[in-house]
Amino acid sequence: MAKAAGVSSATVSYVMNDLGKVTPEVDRLVREVARDLGYARNRAAVSLKTGRHNVIGCILPTLVSPIFPEIAEAVQSHAETKGLATLLVNSGDTAEREAEALRMLAGFGVDGAVAVLHPGFDVDGAPPFPIVTLDSALPGHDCIQADHAGGGRLIAEHARGLGHTRVGLLSGADEIASSRARRQGFLEAAEGHCEIVWEETVPLTAALGPAAQRNLARRDVSLVVCVNDLVAIGALSALRDLGVDVPGEVSVIGFDDIGMSSWPLIGLTTIRQSLLELGCGAVNQLARRIDGDIAPPNTRILPVELVERATTASHSPSPESLAARRSRKAARKGMSRN
Repeated sequence: MAKAAGVSSATVSYVMNDLGKVTPEVDRLVREVARDLGYARNRAAVSLKTGRHNVIGCILPTLVSPIFPEIAEAVQSHAETKGLATLLVNSGDTAEREAEALRMLAGFGVDGAVAVLHPGFDVDGAPPFPIVTLDSALPGHDCIQADHAGGGRLIAEHARGLGHTRVGLLSGADEIASSRARRQGFLEAAEGHCEIVWEETVPLTAALGPAAQRNLARRDVSLVVCVNDLVAIGALSALRDLGVDVPGEVSVIGFDDIGMSSWPLIGLTTIRQSLLELGCGAVNQLARRIDGDIAPPNTRILPVELVERATTASHSPSPESLAARRSRKAARKGMSRN
């Protein structure tokens, strides 16, 4: 192959082992010749020589929630640019299965892993290869996460700017670090401006339980703040089933900015975290560790932004209560039928 490309065998080795010691033009030429000749690296031979397999793991709690396939795509595609293959594992969001997944990846000889770990994960079971966690920190390892608390503050500022003073919260479990930070950021920034009329802890899905449904049916708030977009979409569905005008009577806001949040029929106001930057940043940090970086573990916080769409609007409460206004509205409807 070196003869066909008109370069030395050492240059071919540099390119095919991703050592980065040649110019982009030479790299492209060698790879084109390798593709034309049907050349493929013998990964087993390379790993015997270097002690590396150029494979990383990616452990995610589920592939049902839209956020995690987006992260998986970002990790896999960016790892590929660095010559790394990716083994994707669905842990089922349990600490036991996560520990089992890490043992399995160790058995495959991966060079490192990107992981979203359960709050109850036992750090003593962590394998001796580098791990970069997303959202929840693991002692002794790097972490990259969105500014969840900052996102909560942006929601509070948005609520204040629109004149919302009575708020309902659909919060995530306190044991989940990102959910806890979002809630705390909102509460700190909303203090003195918003009254939390009710709060319900819900799973991070669109399927809202009876307690959440009952609170939404009370119609005594002008804004519902949701822990993530899926919960917000569930709240939108429930409110519309109840005949509540969104955002005319009640505004709804989420967090994450998953793909469907921008669909015209949803148009959800939300906090955007860059899942692409999250996945790519994790791969970059992991690659540095694999290459021997021995700097102390660090946590990197990525910025977030408010995306205003159709589910939030200004609220200017009149002297009469929400209940009185609903009563008058119902009376008018009754008169129109007679």
